[in-house]
Amino acid sequence: MLTIGVDVGGTSIKCALIEVGEAQNADTYKILKFVSIPSQASGGRDVVVANIIKSIERFRWQDCEVIAVATAGTVDWDSGEIVYATSTIPNYTGTKLSKILSEHFGRRVVVVNDAVGALIGESFMGAGKKAESIIMFTIGTGLGASFLAGKNLDSNCVADTALGHCILHEDGRQCTCGKRGCAEQYVSATALKRYGNENLYHFFHSSDVLHKKVLLDFYKDLSAVIVRSIEIYNPSLIIIGGGVIEMAEYWWQNFLKEYRSGNSTSIARASLGNKAGALGSVYAGFNGLFKNQ
Repeated sequence: MLTIGVDVGGTSIKCALIEVGEAQNADTYKILKFVSIPSQASGGRDVVVANIIKSIERFRWQDCEVIAVATAGTVDWDSGEIVYATSTIPNYTGTKLSKILSEHFGRRVVVVNDAVGALIGESFMGAGKKAESIIMFTIGTGLGASFLAGKNLDSNCVADTALGHCILHEDGRQCTCGKRGCAEQYVSATALKRYGNENLYHFFHSSDVLHKKVLLDFYKDLSAVIVRSIEIYNPSLIIIGGGVIEMAEYWWQNFLKEYRSGNSTSIARASLGNKAGALGSVYAGFNGLFKNQ
């Protein structure tokens, strides 16, 4: 059977046409086509929703019985409503995304948080297949963090932890959520780009003394957020994913030196790349327990 998985971030919307052999067998999920378009998040809810629809319409959605979406923002697991979103996507809070899309396409639509979608993808198809409990950090435009206890997919076992908005530095940088000093203002692609390098490849290769110090601080801040997650959730595995991990060859080993200096919880790089959210949302669509989706 065919289905469509969508991953909505602050920078881009990634959409995949996915063939599913057996709904409960993650090994039978195969991406047939994959596209990415700008999300144009600054345009707000209506622009983003229109772009989600546009991305889905790139494929023959009429042949699909389920459409699944992983999106930025805090998502109510049972209803698919965006219950909270920062100003990265203006007016997104309160958007009944599952209802809007299901009415537009005449298909069942399941919506989950983007970090949760990526975690589900990695848990069943990627780096976390053998782990019992996982925290996954998604380092992109912001910092997503989700937790999965066991392999059941319901509101009791899956959590969007919002650790990206835990206070890492008191009275620190202003965050889009309205608070100051949130973790994602220090641990994200956006945080690194504030030092003048839109191209992170050049940033990681820079010999500039300031950039080297920024990277050292980045490793310490990421480690600090991970330690906080371990204290709260006690996971058996930490997974790091998102756009920044795609350049891990330039920074991962240096980060591990900082992390492993005081921590023993296993840590791994995500293995599904930018396709984790689309795959995970589709797996959740077929196997998750929802009340009103």
